[in-house]
Amino acid sequence: MSLNYHELTMNEPRDSPAKRKQHLVICTIMGVMFLHSGIMAGLFHPMSIEKGEFPGGEFTHKFLTRDYAASSGTQRAIEADLGIENTDKMGWDAPSDSADLLFSVFLDNDGSIPGGMTRYASGMITEDKEKKRMLLDTNSKAEEMTAKDYPKNVKYDVAILPKVNAATVLHPTTGGVWSALLQQYKIFPALKKYYEELGGSGSFVMISTCSEKQGMCMYYVPLSEKEAFYIGNELTEAYAVQYAGTSFVEKFLGLDFNDSPLPSFGIGGTKVSNVFKGIKKLLGISSKTSGKEEL
Repeated sequence: MSLNYHELTMNEPRDSPAKRKQHLVICTIMGVMFLHSGIMAGLFHPMSIEKGEFPGGEFTHKFLTRDYAASSGTQRAIEADLGIENTDKMGWDAPSDSADLLFSVFLDNDGSIPGGMTRYASGMITEDKEKKRMLLDTNSKAEEMTAKDYPKNVKYDVAILPKVNAATVLHPTTGGVWSALLQQYKIFPALKKYYEELGGSGSFVMISTCSEKQGMCMYYVPLSEKEAFYIGNELTEAYAVQYAGTSFVEKFLGLDFNDSPLPSFGIGGTKVSNVFKGIKKLLGISSKTSGKEEL
């Protein structure tokens, strides 16, 4: 017969000194681990922004509309299409090392676009024609896929990104949640401020190339020819018009409370769309005047 800790202490008062001490120790350990993860991801790393140069070149890429945090997964998928295996000798997952080969171009960076509807392009800049052929050959498979396979069903395209002067900064990365948060709320705002201090205005583009193996990312903000980096797509100001009535909470969460993408999905008889409507009323979010009727 064996007894676990909870069985041995089930008769102790819930607020006993021993339990309070146990909870304090556990919370302290979790807090230290959480802070350590943030430090490793560059929480206190200085933002030493300098003028540099974006290399430019032929960009074989996928253009996606998703949250920026998904870009690391997109790059992993591109590495797989290139036959790059990020595994160690034991077959375990290993950090990728695709700096200066794979780049992500983030188009919407002024806070006017809901999180899930921001646009970015991830792909490869290289003169290696064989690598380019490998990516473009996967387009035939994409034709056989459906919308549920997104973003694998998105075809690769090719564009030319110009070589331009740019604001640049190196920053640590761990490829995890902390890195995604720091990119959005530390790195991007600092680069935006620097861009505006140099006289830049309106929409602007940010570019990253990362090496998980080295634990570093290089970020760029092109200081000229910004339209070329939108790869034939409209600038953020024009794209943002359709989200003019979106509340701050919806933009922050990346949710559309007026038009749930899961209208018929339910848990325990409760439809997700109804949950969204309830949250909307709770937060005081008014309906958009788009002619839709709320059921």
